[in-house]
Formats: sequence, structure tokens, C-alpha cells
Amino acid sequence: MSANVENRPLVTIGVPIYKRLHYLENVLQTVAAQDYPNIDLLVSDNGMNGYKVQQAVDSYYRAPYRFRQNRATVSISQHFNQLIHDARGDYFILLADDDEITPNYVSALVDQLQRHPQASVAISLQETIDDSGKVIRRSRETNPELLSGPDFIRAAWGTHELGHESFSTLLARTDKLSLCGGFPDFWKGHANDDALLIKLCLDNYVVLNTQCSYRKRFDEASHGWALPIEDLAKGLRDFLHFLDADSSITAYARLHPAEWSQCKYYLVDMAWKTYFYRWAGLYRDRLTTAQWVRAAFGMPFIRDYYRAVRQTLVGTAVSVILGPIRKHFPGTYDWYRAAKRRHWNVRS
Repeated sequence: MSANVENRPLVTIGVPIYKRLHYLENVLQTVAAQDYPNIDLLVSDNGMNGYKVQQAVDSYYRAPYRFRQNRATVSISQHFNQLIHDARGDYFILLADDDEITPNYVSALVDQLQRHPQASVAISLQETIDDSGKVIRRSRETNPELLSGPDFIRAAWGTHELGHESFSTLLARTDKLSLCGGFPDFWKGHANDDALLIKLCLDNYVVLNTQCSYRKRFDEASHGWALPIEDLAKGLRDFLHFLDADSSITAYARLHPAEWSQCKYYLVDMAWKTYFYRWAGLYRDRLTTAQWVRAAFGMPFIRDYYRAVRQTLVGTAVSVILGPIRKHFPGTYDWYRAAKRRHWNVRS
């Protein structure tokens, strides 16, 4: 081993695999292309695929690597936490099999965390790519290098000024990941990456890097759009419960009540809007009317959410009733729309 390698912190890149194997060659090439000299690749099979995964890694990855395999499939969060537990590196990256990182990703983020020992996690630019790998969206390219946890929560989920659609891949200090308990075990793993990042950053700092990128492949499953609405509701209820029950959060809230109150507002707002806009749009065409109306009540009581639901349900009902009237008496429909604007506006 060269002196250069020995002097650089070891970075574990964990690649979780379930049943999908057709992206595996690409993600392994992404890891092999890193310009960082000290990488511990750990591939984990959670899909009971026999010898297929290890044979594929042997074929596509020429450097040393480690392999683990579960005898029975565990939940998404449990699988991710197994990777953290088995990490040997000072730093850890979770990299989904269908995503990519630029060749300078590891080196750029490690250098920044080395310069900022008060930070627990480093985040790159985020690019959304299609199935062919073409970039279709990109996060903001002008960000401060260092943010406190509360400032990051505001920028990420309050104002959305960072422009990230996902925080599923990042570089974190392995000891911080273990100390905070890793990924919470939410239903279907929904929002567990956001929850982990909240725990990592809340009483720490976040480093932002605009010189390297994490590329997330867009499809309905990766963005959670393929979930049945019952699963989406249960996952978000788990997330909302986590905000009140997680021990690291409650400890922070006791010491910094005002800061946590503002952070929690942003996070609850993000959660209910995620559900509401998918319910009102995406799921409206997937469900029968009765199913859609029942699904409106899948969230716990949040005043702004149910205010938005009331507006949507009343608007839908009145539109059905007034449809023929609108056609023959357009002035009556215009009156209804004006009343709706005056009395049922949803706070944005």
C-alpha cells in the first residue's frame, strides 16, 4: 500500500442490492472510476439471489471488495444499517445500485470534512438523470460551504433553496452514523434518508460542495411515486412520529426549544405537502372516488393539511354539481370561483 493511500482516511461505499441487477455493472464502474485512493467497497445482497450478485461483482469490479448476504430479506432500513455496522471506513457512503457519483465525489467531500471537523456530513450537488444517464435537473450551484443544522433544515426543506430532490447519498462520519442510531425503520423505508440526515445535522454542521455531484436516476419507484397511497400515508405517519419521539431530537429540543420549533414546522410542512399534492394530483387518477375520499383522511390532524383537503373536496364536489350550470350559466360559476378564492385559500 502506498504512503498516499495510508495517509488518506478509509471510505466505505456500501451498495445495497435487492432483486434488480441490471444496473450493477454501471454502479461498480462508478466506484472504480473514483480518483480517491482508499476505498472499501461493500456490496450487500438483501434479495436472496444466490451466487448471482457476487458473480456479477467478480466480473465487473477488478479491485478488492467485500461481500455480505442476508439469509432472509430484511427491511430497507435494517439492510442499510447492516452496511453501516459492517463499515470499516472513517467515512461512509450509501450508494444505490441505480445511481451514480462523479469521479471526484469521494475526494472532494473527504477533503471538505477534513477541513471542517465540526461537520458530521458532506453533501454534493444533486443531478437527476433519466434511464440513459442524461441529466434532466440539477440542484443549485451556488451554496455556502458550511451550514449549521437548523440553517440546513430551513434551506433544504423550508425554503427549498438548495434545490435538492433527494438526500439519499452523502458522505458521513461513520462514528456519527453509529452514534445517532442509523436509519429509523419507517414503513417501506419512506423518508428514512431524510430522517437520518436530520439526526446527523441537528446539533452539528453540514458541508456543501458544488464541485462534485450525486446523480439520482429518476423513476416512479426511486421517487416514491409507485407506492400505494396507504403505504405513503403509513411511512409519513412514521416520519411525523419520529419528529416527536426520537431520542436525539428530543434531547436537542429540550436544550434548543425555539430552534427546534422552527425546524419542526418546516419538516411537518414538508411531510403534509408531500402527501397532499400526491393525493390531490397523482392518486386522483389511480383511485376510485370513494377510495380517493377515504385516502384524504390518511394523515394525522394537521390544521393546514385538512384545510387544504377541505378546499379540494368541496371544490371537487361543487365542480361536479355545477358542471352543467357552468355550461349554461357561466356567470353563476364565476361567482362560485370568486367565493372560493375569498374564503378557502390554502396558505402556500
